[in-house]
Amino acid sequence: MSRQEVYSWASLLSNLAFLLVYIVIVFGIPSILEPYSGNVIQVLVVLVIVDLVFQGVISIQGKRIPMVDRDERDDQIEAKGFKMGYYIFLVSIITLIGHLFVVNVLEPFADADYLEIMKQLPMHYLVFTMIAGSSAKSIVQLVHYRRGY
Repeated sequence: MSRQEVYSWASLLSNLAFLLVYIVIVFGIPSILEPYSGNVIQVLVVLVIVDLVFQGVISIQGKRIPMVDRDERDDQIEAKGFKMGYYIFLVSIITLIGHLFVVNVLEPFADADYLEIMKQLPMHYLVFTMIAGSSAKSIVQLVHYRRGY
Protein backbone atom coordinates (compact mmCIF):
# COMPACT_ATOMS: atom_id res chain seq x y z
CA MET A 1 0.00 0.00 0.00
CA SER A 2 1.52 3.29 -1.08
CA ARG A 3 1.70 6.38 1.07
CA GLN A 4 -0.84 8.19 -1.12
CA GLU A 5 -3.29 5.34 -0.63
CA VAL A 6 -2.84 5.60 3.13
CA TYR A 7 -3.56 9.32 2.85
CA SER A 8 -6.75 8.56 0.91
CA TRP A 9 -7.89 6.07 3.55
CA ALA A 10 -7.13 8.58 6.30
CA SER A 11 -9.08 11.29 4.48
CA LEU A 12 -12.08 9.00 3.95
CA LEU A 13 -12.11 7.90 7.58
CA SER A 14 -11.78 11.51 8.74
CA ASN A 15 -14.79 12.46 6.62
CA LEU A 16 -16.85 9.61 8.05
CA ALA A 17 -15.83 10.49 11.62
CA PHE A 18 -16.77 14.13 11.06
CA LEU A 19 -20.09 13.09 9.51
CA LEU A 20 -20.96 10.88 12.48
CA VAL A 21 -20.10 13.59 14.98
CA TYR A 22 -22.07 16.18 12.99
CA ILE A 23 -25.14 13.94 12.77
CA VAL A 24 -25.08 13.21 16.49
CA ILE A 25 -24.60 16.87 17.42
CA VAL A 26 -27.24 18.25 15.05
CA PHE A 27 -29.89 15.53 14.99
CA GLY A 28 -29.21 13.78 18.29
CA ILE A 29 -28.69 10.13 19.06
CA PRO A 30 -31.15 7.78 17.30
CA SER A 31 -33.81 6.25 19.55
CA ILE A 32 -32.42 2.76 18.96
CA LEU A 33 -29.14 3.83 20.57
CA GLU A 34 -30.69 5.77 23.49
CA PRO A 35 -29.82 3.10 26.09
CA TYR A 36 -26.22 3.27 24.90
CA SER A 37 -26.04 7.05 24.60
CA GLY A 38 -23.06 7.40 26.93
CA ASN A 39 -21.17 4.71 25.04
CA VAL A 40 -21.98 6.23 21.65
CA ILE A 41 -20.66 9.62 22.70
CA GLN A 42 -17.52 8.02 24.16
CA VAL A 43 -16.94 6.06 20.96
CA LEU A 44 -17.32 9.21 18.84
CA VAL A 45 -14.92 11.15 21.07
CA VAL A 46 -12.37 8.32 20.90
CA LEU A 47 -12.87 8.11 17.12
CA VAL A 48 -12.15 11.81 16.69
CA ILE A 49 -9.09 11.63 18.98
CA VAL A 50 -7.71 8.59 17.13
CA ASP A 51 -8.28 10.38 13.83
CA LEU A 52 -6.44 13.49 15.03
CA VAL A 53 -3.53 11.37 16.29
CA PHE A 54 -3.42 9.42 13.04
CA GLN A 55 -3.45 12.60 10.95
CA GLY A 56 -0.69 14.04 13.16
CA VAL A 57 1.48 10.95 12.74
CA ILE A 58 1.02 11.06 8.98
CA SER A 59 1.91 14.76 8.95
CA ILE A 60 5.03 14.27 11.08
CA GLN A 61 6.12 11.25 9.08
CA GLY A 62 5.61 13.15 5.83
CA LYS A 63 7.87 15.95 7.03
CA ARG A 64 10.67 13.60 8.14
CA ILE A 65 10.61 11.29 5.14
CA PRO A 66 10.92 13.00 1.77
CA MET A 67 8.19 12.32 -0.79
CA VAL A 68 10.04 9.87 -3.01
CA ASP A 69 7.27 7.47 -3.94
CA ARG A 70 5.03 10.03 -5.66
CA ASP A 71 5.08 9.92 -9.45
CA GLU A 72 2.97 10.91 -12.47
CA ARG A 73 0.50 8.11 -11.79
CA ASP A 74 -0.21 9.57 -8.35
CA ASP A 75 -0.76 13.00 -9.90
CA GLN A 76 -3.23 11.54 -12.42
CA ILE A 77 -5.11 9.61 -9.74
CA GLU A 78 -5.26 12.71 -7.56
CA ALA A 79 -6.56 14.75 -10.51
CA LYS A 80 -9.30 12.17 -11.19
CA GLY A 81 -10.31 12.28 -7.52
CA PHE A 82 -10.45 16.07 -7.46
CA LYS A 83 -12.45 16.05 -10.69
CA MET A 84 -15.12 13.71 -9.28
CA GLY A 85 -15.25 15.59 -5.98
CA TYR A 86 -15.66 18.87 -7.86
CA TYR A 87 -18.49 17.46 -10.00
CA ILE A 88 -20.37 16.21 -6.95
CA PHE A 89 -19.87 19.53 -5.20
CA LEU A 90 -21.00 21.46 -8.29
CA VAL A 91 -24.16 19.38 -8.81
CA SER A 92 -24.99 19.70 -5.12
CA ILE A 93 -24.60 23.49 -5.16
CA ILE A 94 -26.78 23.78 -8.28
CA THR A 95 -29.39 21.63 -6.54
CA LEU A 96 -29.21 23.88 -3.49
CA ILE A 97 -29.71 26.99 -5.63
CA GLY A 98 -32.76 25.34 -7.19
CA HIS A 99 -34.06 24.47 -3.74
CA LEU A 100 -33.69 28.07 -2.56
CA PHE A 101 -35.52 29.30 -5.66
CA VAL A 102 -38.41 26.85 -5.17
CA VAL A 103 -38.72 27.71 -1.46
CA ASN A 104 -38.91 31.42 -2.27
CA VAL A 105 -41.52 30.84 -4.97
CA LEU A 106 -43.67 28.64 -2.74
CA GLU A 107 -43.29 30.82 0.36
CA PRO A 108 -46.76 32.44 0.15
CA PHE A 109 -48.45 29.02 -0.02
CA ALA A 110 -46.43 27.15 2.60
CA ASP A 111 -46.99 26.54 6.29
CA ALA A 112 -44.90 28.61 8.74
CA ASP A 113 -43.33 25.52 10.37
CA TYR A 114 -42.40 24.13 6.97
CA LEU A 115 -40.77 27.43 5.97
CA GLU A 116 -38.75 27.50 9.19
CA ILE A 117 -37.38 24.03 8.47
CA MET A 118 -36.65 24.91 4.84
CA LYS A 119 -34.70 28.01 5.87
CA GLN A 120 -32.44 25.96 8.18
CA LEU A 121 -31.87 23.21 5.63
CA PRO A 122 -29.25 24.94 3.40
CA MET A 123 -26.63 25.06 6.16
CA HIS A 124 -26.90 21.32 6.80
CA TYR A 125 -26.99 20.66 3.08
CA LEU A 126 -23.72 22.58 2.57
CA VAL A 127 -21.98 20.56 5.29
CA PHE A 128 -23.17 17.30 3.71
CA THR A 129 -22.09 18.59 0.29
CA MET A 130 -18.56 19.27 1.48
CA ILE A 131 -18.35 15.85 3.11
CA ALA A 132 -19.76 14.14 0.01
CA GLY A 133 -17.32 15.90 -2.33
CA SER A 134 -14.32 15.12 -0.18
CA SER A 135 -15.42 11.52 0.35
CA ALA A 136 -15.97 11.04 -3.39
CA LYS A 137 -12.46 12.31 -4.04
CA SER A 138 -11.01 9.81 -1.57
CA ILE A 139 -13.12 6.93 -2.88
CA VAL A 140 -12.11 7.60 -6.50
CA GLN A 141 -8.47 7.71 -5.47
CA LEU A 142 -8.80 4.45 -3.54
CA VAL A 143 -10.52 2.72 -6.45
CA HIS A 144 -7.75 3.76 -8.83
CA TYR A 145 -4.99 2.75 -6.39
CA ARG A 146 -6.67 -0.62 -5.84
CA ARG A 147 -7.00 -1.21 -9.58
CA GLY A 148 -3.31 -0.57 -9.97
CA TYR A 149 -3.29 2.41 -12.32
